Amino acid sequence: MSNKELICLRTEIDDINLQLLKLLNRRAEVVQEIGKQKAKQGINKFDPERERQVIEMILERHEGPFEASSIENIFKQIFRESLELQNKN
Repeated sequence: MSNKELICLRTEIDDINLQLLKLLNRRAEVVQEIGKQKAKQGINKFDPERERQVIEMILERHEGPFEASSIENIFKQIFRESLELQNKN
């Protein structure tokens, strides 16, 4: 691999990272709205059944190359941070 190819790949990774950031921030905004609705309705902010369903849905569609356990860990961390965000409101 030439240096030019490496630079192009790194540029692509930078672009993907920024896209991920934008999506995570948008997800966080939706999470905050969900938290507000749950508070209005007196619903517990943590729903383990919903979390399990979402993980299953994600893993059913996962095609690699990450191990399924890695994807599950990544999303569980996103869920933990999302719950923290809801609890701040």
